[in-house]
Parts: sequence; C-alpha cells; structure tokens
Amino acid sequence: MRTASLCSLFVLLLCAACDQGGGPAASVAPSAPVSASASASASTSTSASAVSQDVPAFRGNSARTGVVPGPGPIDHAAVAWTASLGAPIRTAIVTAGGLAFVSADDGTVATFDLASGQLRWRESISTSPLSTPEVVDGIVVVGTATDGLRALDAATGRAIWSVATDGRVAGAPADGDGLVVFGSDGGTVEAVDLSTGATRWTASAGDPVISSIAIGEGAVVVGTNGGTRSGTVASFDLAGGRLRWRTPVGYAGRVGTPAIAEGRVFAATGLDGQGDGIHHVVALDLGTGAIDWQYQSAAGLPVYTPAVRSGAAFVTGEDRTVTELDPATGAVAWSTNVEGVIEGNPVVAASAVYATTNGGAAIAIDAATGRQLWSVPIKGNPYGPTVAGGLLLVGTDLGTLYAIGGTLP
Repeated sequence: MRTASLCSLFVLLLCAACDQGGGPAASVAPSAPVSASASASASTSTSASAVSQDVPAFRGNSARTGVVPGPGPIDHAAVAWTASLGAPIRTAIVTAGGLAFVSADDGTVATFDLASGQLRWRESISTSPLSTPEVVDGIVVVGTATDGLRALDAATGRAIWSVATDGRVAGAPADGDGLVVFGSDGGTVEAVDLSTGATRWTASAGDPVISSIAIGEGAVVVGTNGGTRSGTVASFDLAGGRLRWRTPVGYAGRVGTPAIAEGRVFAATGLDGQGDGIHHVVALDLGTGAIDWQYQSAAGLPVYTPAVRSGAAFVTGEDRTVTELDPATGAVAWSTNVEGVIEGNPVVAASAVYATTNGGAAIAIDAATGRQLWSVPIKGNPYGPTVAGGLLLVGTDLGTLYAIGGTLP
C-alpha cells in the first residue's frame, strides 16, 4: 500500500477488514478484560460425533472456498454464549481441537473453549491490529500491521517464531505442503517454513496485497490493491514461487480474497474503490488466468467472493442480497433479499448458507431454495462468520464474540 498518513491508514485498514480479516488500530489496552456468559443451548438432532469442531482457516480452508464441514443450526437459533474481549474483533474466527481462536485490534490472540466460551489463554503479540489466524499442526500463525508474521503454540500461546516483513500483513496466511504463505502491503508474497519460519521463497505481486492469500492445486493465488488503477489476480507456483500468470481485472480498487474451486479462481473486484460499474465477482481459469465470466448485482453495489461447492457459488452483497450463481457460467439460480447490508463473505455448511449483516443479525439461508431459515440479532458490525461445533461464530467491532446454536439437521 502507498505510504499514508495515520488517518489514511486507519481508513484503509477498516475497509480491508470487509473480506480478509484485518482491521484498523484501536486505542484499547492490551490488558482489557475478557468475560464470558452462557445461555441454554438449543436441542440438536445430530450426534456429537457427526459435528465438526475444526475450521482452522479463514473461509474454511486455505483454498478459501467458504465451505465448512458443519453442520450448523437450521432452526430455533439463539445465542448459546458470548465473550467480550474489550477490543474490536475485525477478523474471522477459526477453530481447532475444541478451541475458538480470535485475534483483536489490540494485538492480542485469545482462545476460548468452543463448547462453553470459557477463556483458555490470551497473549499480546503486537500493539497493532492482527489478521485472521491460521491453525495448522498445533501452530497458530497470524499477521500483524507492524510486527510481521508471528507463530504461537496453539495449546499455550507461547511464541515459536516471527518473521519480519516489508509491510503490513492484513490478510490471513495460508498453508500448504509444510509452507505458510502470506502477502504484505509492500507487494511481496513470501513462503516460509511452517516449523521454523525460515524463508523458502519470495515473489512480487506488483501491487499491495491486503486481502488473504489462497492455496489450491499447487498454486498460490493473490488479489492486489490497484488503487485508482485496475486490481489484479496473480498465480504463483506453491513449490518455488514462479509466476504462472497475472490478470488485470479491469476495475479500480482492491481485489478481494480469492477462492479456488472447480478449476477456477473466484474473486470480488472494486473493493474500497470509487466509481460506477467496478463492483463484480469475476471467475478466472485457474490454469491460464483468463476471465471466464463476471457477475454484477442489479444495484451495482459491492459484492463479495462467493462460497463455492458442488455446482453452486453463493454470493453476498451490500445490496442486501444472498444469491446463488452457477460457478461455470455465472447464471443466477436464485436471489434472496435480507434485512441489512452484508459487507463480507458467506460460508456454507451442509444445507445452509450463513452470513451476517451490519449492525444487525446473523442469518441462515436454505442453500437449495434461498429461503431464509432464521435471523438472530447481534450488536455491532460483524466480520466473517464461521460454523464449527454446531455453532455459528462471529466477532464484532464492539469486541463481542457470539456463538449461536440451534437445531442441527
């Protein structure tokens, strides 16, 4: 990202948080208290053994498909427990080993028991905002705005290694083949050894990388922030960092976190950009980078990278819609209006699509029909829902972590 004043940096960080899990600085003391409260859980009809506890990466996996194992609540939804971190949460929640991992704007990482919401540990690793964490092989990896990339022991929070970077790491890192790959607003894409943090390769994205990185089918895919110029999508070899292709999307602004699925790359365009007609979802051929199709909402407002699985791509947008597209053609299958602006990515688990609205609610939509299943009020602006342990998990800029339960399919 271009050098900016402190005020400009704050604004850019806030905008970037919409789809990649980073956020702006906040003057909240690292020692801010953590409190938790619980309510009666709704009954379930799915056996405990069939409910997945682990969603260790932003959008479910390093490919960022937005698909999580689930299942999640489909009826009688209600808040099961909440926890207050005392600092804004502008990142998605990830889970592993029965724990929920949360990063906050005061530079701390905290873990909570997924079933009860009780705090397990909390560590201050920076004075700056953090990215969404990634948990792999017992290691939590998280980016910072001022202190590079950090790795912690998932069980204790103990520091394992750190990597200096040429800029802010706002997007979530991704893992693959023993590597952790991340991008910076200095325009560098870097792969480091998961165990040691040693650099394996570096490459240039050509422009700032603010969104999260995706890894899939041997490729590392990044979206860049073109500012007033076109953003780009670029693909690199996971093994050595060789550039495979770089495609300008044709629209000013930032390209959102890519998703790799069904031989394509899906990404939002025009994020944080100014001007008419710049907000699309584009689908590119994973092998060549050629643009296969583009989708724009009827209102022309920002739309976000879809959750993609088995012939369906689910898109959310600031026009207050959830829409199913054909991932091969971009054709609309159904579109549902909801109450509230959706400023972030959805996830899909089993039979439902989950999203959150600004200042408003967590919602579930039937993936087959588009019918809204439920809506639960939450306070504050949310960032990136996750479904794990039979719960929808989401944090807000008011510093509250919500766990919403209900009847499971």
